[in-house]
Amino acid sequence: MIGRIMGAKQEAVFSRDELLLARRLADYATRAPIAAMLSGLSAMIACAIAPMQTHSLWHGLCALWPAIIGVISVARVWQAGRIQHDTIDFGYIRKQVGLAHVLAFADALFWGLGLGFIGTMLDLAALVTICVLLAGMLTASTVNLRSMPTVGIALTVSLAAGGCVAGLLRGGHADLAAMSVLVFYALVVLHCIRVDAADYEARFKAEFTVGENTETIRMLLHDYEAQSADWLWQVDGSGCLIDVSDRFSEAACRPKSEIEGREIVGLFRAGMQREQLASRLLRREPFRDITLELDGFDNGRWWTLSATPRDDGTIRGVARDVTASRRTEQRVAFMAHHDGLTGLANRFLFGETLSGQLARQRSGDICALLYLDLDHFKSINDTLGHSCGDLLLTEAARRISSKVKGHDLVARLGGDEFAVLLTRFRDREEALNVAERIVAAIVEPFRIEGQKLNISTSVGVAFFKGQGGKADDLLRQADLALYAAKARGRSCFAQFEPWMEEKERERAALEADLRTAIQEGQFALHFQPLIKIENGRIAGFEALVRWEHPRFGVVMPGEFIPIAEDTGLIIPLGEWIMRNAIKQAAGWRDGQRVAINLSPIQLRSARLLPMLINSIAETGMDPSRIELEITENVLMQDSEVNIATLHKIRDLGVRISLDDFGTGYSSLNYLRSFPFDKIKIDKCFVNDLERREDCQAIIRAVTSLAGTLGIDTVAEGIEREEQLNWLQGAGVTEVQGFYISYPFNVEELSDGRPFEGKRDDDWRRGTRRLTNAA
Repeated sequence: MIGRIMGAKQEAVFSRDELLLARRLADYATRAPIAAMLSGLSAMIACAIAPMQTHSLWHGLCALWPAIIGVISVARVWQAGRIQHDTIDFGYIRKQVGLAHVLAFADALFWGLGLGFIGTMLDLAALVTICVLLAGMLTASTVNLRSMPTVGIALTVSLAAGGCVAGLLRGGHADLAAMSVLVFYALVVLHCIRVDAADYEARFKAEFTVGENTETIRMLLHDYEAQSADWLWQVDGSGCLIDVSDRFSEAACRPKSEIEGREIVGLFRAGMQREQLASRLLRREPFRDITLELDGFDNGRWWTLSATPRDDGTIRGVARDVTASRRTEQRVAFMAHHDGLTGLANRFLFGETLSGQLARQRSGDICALLYLDLDHFKSINDTLGHSCGDLLLTEAARRISSKVKGHDLVARLGGDEFAVLLTRFRDREEALNVAERIVAAIVEPFRIEGQKLNISTSVGVAFFKGQGGKADDLLRQADLALYAAKARGRSCFAQFEPWMEEKERERAALEADLRTAIQEGQFALHFQPLIKIENGRIAGFEALVRWEHPRFGVVMPGEFIPIAEDTGLIIPLGEWIMRNAIKQAAGWRDGQRVAINLSPIQLRSARLLPMLINSIAETGMDPSRIELEITENVLMQDSEVNIATLHKIRDLGVRISLDDFGTGYSSLNYLRSFPFDKIKIDKCFVNDLERREDCQAIIRAVTSLAGTLGIDTVAEGIEREEQLNWLQGAGVTEVQGFYISYPFNVEELSDGRPFEGKRDDDWRRGTRRLTNAA
């Protein structure tokens, strides 16, 4: 009954006293029949041993008294047998307890009355027998009716009272002594009943507390398994699953009948972690957080197990599904080693793989490193946007990967730079064929967001054979080969050669010397005249810088300007050129203009405008005599910011010229976005002027467009008389080139005053250097 009541606590709440009452009734129902039968039997014996009397009243009472006690005893047995042990109806329980008390009190009452009646007629032998019966009944009552101490108390008091009444009626000295013993014995029995009742209640309270705790734990475990990501498991001494819960079965995606009795290690994939689990189970050692992959799941599922051995030989533990965190860890590890845009290996993974390959190589092994980037990718990225550039990089990565084998490693090192590590090829020719296939794949037109884009790639190839190689050395060699491929015209590949390192060392030395040259001012300005084609007079001079190297002599701009731009030294060098060009031009008495080339890096410098303003203020030069030449790259990179800067320069009164027009994108939008004062037609069109009609058509178109917009045009690179004759009729405003004059320094001018060009009939005959006409 108590178990049922405790199990029902999830639906109802019962007091401890109610539960104690239910326990008392249950125990009484079990033991009451024995006590009742003992009572009836004792009454019959007492009547049998009592001396027989002659009058009929005695016979009637002797027959009636045990009959009444017998009826009460039968009623008590009948009631105990009909008590429902599994009920939780406490109204019923209280009613049955009350009926049990009534029957027990009636039994006690008639025993007291009967002893008082027959006790006066007993002889000594009968009295001793009755006393033995009473002692047995009191002892039996103490043992069997312990669950209901009030019944035992009532019976004890009733028997003691009946015996005392009989003794008083008999009046003998022996009876008085017997009464004293009876009272004393009754008191002892009453004390035992009280102590036993207190112990019974205390033990019930302890059981109740344990039951409550057990039920609470059971409920918590149920909630834990139902709601948490963890579940319980248990194996026997041989490591086989027992008492498999529904939660465990659901998590394993297998029916309970299939996994019950199966070894738990069989649920997981073979590997080091499964061997560790098997070893711990075999040695019955506690363990914590062993992560294993479940067998039979293609997309992967992982559990973490913890367990502790038990004294009964089983091992019980907790399992947790860590698939989500495991996949997150794998994703993080993937992201740490792969490029987020293309999915290729990143620089870190490529470096580790390359270092590992070189460390593993034996004397006869060889590997190849292909280093490549996309030609003119920055221009596309700047003009069409980064989203288009990202799509282009993704497609380029796919094409590169399609031209190598599955075991080769393709990586994106950053921006538009890629690398390929080849480790299994027959000879160098096969590796070079891979580079050739990549070049051919990239040159095919790209279709990005509905636009057709054409780019190319340059590839540098470096090989290493044998042992002891270093990843940085091989990467540097491949990078040098890449520069060589770009120098050959791009859209090709080049193999590393030892002379490339020597050239790189020379470049590094030249860079160091360039820093020193800027600090010490080892530069000189030369000026090349710009001639008005209509009258042959000098319109101005273009300032050209020369490096007067203490060891190598004069170094031309084509050798050190790219180095200055790559290293950022173009900022201080450009400032030196601008300050000195303005300073020297300020002393020209005829007021010719000076043209100064402006690098895109200079234009982005915050120091440009203050330096230009200070130079004009210090020399007092008319700003309109200063002409800054920029290229299309200035407008393609950060165009809004650069155009804003150009407007600020224009507001000072400085003229702006667009140099090398026609060699880049030559977008007409450039002419619309900024009011240029002059356009310089690149010499590549002038060189082939006599042979190619397309060059002639381009020059005519440019001069016509510029004339319409009110912009002067300059044709540079004139080296032959035929070129000059043709340009005169094409509408070109000014000309420049070696046919007219080589650049010269300021010391070659008489009195520091620029010369005037000779008349048309003089320099048309091939005069290569104009003299001072002053």
